[in-house]
Amino acid sequence: MLIEVSSHGTFIGKSGQSIKITCRGQKLQEVPVVKLTEIIVSASTSISSDAVKLLAENGVPVLFMGGGKPVALLHGFFMHGTVLTRREQITAYSDERGTHLAKTFVDAGMTNKHRLLSYFANSRKRTNPTLADHLETAIQEIKRVQEKLGGINGLIAENRFELMGLEAEATRIYYQALRLILPEEIRFQRREKRPPRDPFNSALSLGYTILNSRVLAAVTACGLEPFAGYLHADRSGKPSLVLDLSEEFRQPLVDRTAVSMFTQGTLTHKDFEHTEGRLLFSEEAKKKYIEAILARLESEAKPEESKTPLENRIFHQAREIARYLLGKAQSYTPYTFEWWGSGGDDQNE
Repeated sequence: MLIEVSSHGTFIGKSGQSIKITCRGQKLQEVPVVKLTEIIVSASTSISSDAVKLLAENGVPVLFMGGGKPVALLHGFFMHGTVLTRREQITAYSDERGTHLAKTFVDAGMTNKHRLLSYFANSRKRTNPTLADHLETAIQEIKRVQEKLGGINGLIAENRFELMGLEAEATRIYYQALRLILPEEIRFQRREKRPPRDPFNSALSLGYTILNSRVLAAVTACGLEPFAGYLHADRSGKPSLVLDLSEEFRQPLVDRTAVSMFTQGTLTHKDFEHTEGRLLFSEEAKKKYIEAILARLESEAKPEESKTPLENRIFHQAREIARYLLGKAQSYTPYTFEWWGSGGDDQNE
């Protein structure tokens, strides 16, 4: 279970073996620590030392957000990995391993984009064949961009801008295709992060925050440095490796969930309100959306992996990065989304 703290003046305390959340003297939640997976804090909040100790002893990370970005991660010491892993991670930036990882993250992101569009197109071949054709055109355009990745070689420092350019081109095509799927009342035009100006962008931002917190916990637990990535640029306060690995899970976890909820009418523009210049979820809608994201995290990653939740795949991929960097694997294989069956969980048929 995830707790998202977004009200200013909230206090996180301990009550027995439970975490108790209060705000201005009113109890908001009290959850046994064994049921918690993480806490995300995005408002001015206090936390007791007893709560910190209980959370750390039970391996529950606390992610502090500011301006939509991770600011700090609180977790127990036992989650740290080896120094050798981090040394290899830094060294890999200056050899072929860095390029291999960067290209793999971009390639996986493009594959997941056109596969998710294919999933949506498949569910509309009968109900809206014209839309299905438009989506198929976008799929082929993304695949043509993807083919250009094969010509990129050399060190990542020499090729990052080209890789990011191709990634941006595929992303533009992808979001323009999603615009055709979403209800017109959502008024989605393009990806806008800060501040989100429409309900779909607001949903993506919250979903990516939850995803990034899971990836942050995973890479840290596997002994990797979250701020030393390969595709995303190094910048103070920017968890580059977290953003790199998140590329593999944005479509199967966040995008698929958000599109499905808007096309089904589970979320509408009425579930959002303008607050301090930003478009934010109502508390009830936020709870509903977070529950849907968490349910997707707990769902099967692929049909042949019926006992492997998507959440576990995130940790698996972080471990695979560490194995590759340590020379225990000759290459890194990313996670790519696969849909099966007839599709269609994103619309009422």
